[in-house]
Amino acid sequence: METKRRKPLLICSIATATVVAIAILVAITLAFTVFKPRDPAVKIYLVGLRKLGADDLLSGRNVTTDMVIGISNQNYAGFKYANATSLVTYSDDLVVGEVPVPGGEIRARSDVNVTTSAVLIPAKLMKSRAALEEALVSKALKLKAAVMLHGTSSFCGVKVKTSVYTECHLTVVLGKVPRGESWCWSKLKIN
Repeated sequence: METKRRKPLLICSIATATVVAIAILVAITLAFTVFKPRDPAVKIYLVGLRKLGADDLLSGRNVTTDMVIGISNQNYAGFKYANATSLVTYSDDLVVGEVPVPGGEIRARSDVNVTTSAVLIPAKLMKSRAALEEALVSKALKLKAAVMLHGTSSFCGVKVKTSVYTECHLTVVLGKVPRGESWCWSKLKIN
């Protein structure tokens, strides 16, 4: 009589264990595929690049240009970050400017444009003979801007500390019609 009572209980236990195992397997598979954290795509647009020529470089006056930072969040989690400052360098060691990055929030799977301005300090460029020669001969400057954004990512009410390191290589072409070109890469790190 005891075995007849335990048989439905055994079947129910096996069925429940099977459903729980499948649910755990599906959750792990989704975590490593669909919900895997992806690096954001970043692009810099030097929209307010005013006429920047050799005279500006030799004058020693600071040069300010408006810019838009386009960020594409490809993740299923939103990212809220604090204010930060990006340093603009020439040949990785000479700091020639800075870009304030205002804090904000990027929603899950969305694009955001952050408007800011870059302040370049030509007096520091003049200290580098290589930078002066590059600006005068090739009519272009190759700069690098790097920033580390600290903040929190949130997904389904769960918040996790996250950092995003972004490095952009900028080429500022000098002349009658100045223009800027950039390519960037980013790395997302969950702390």
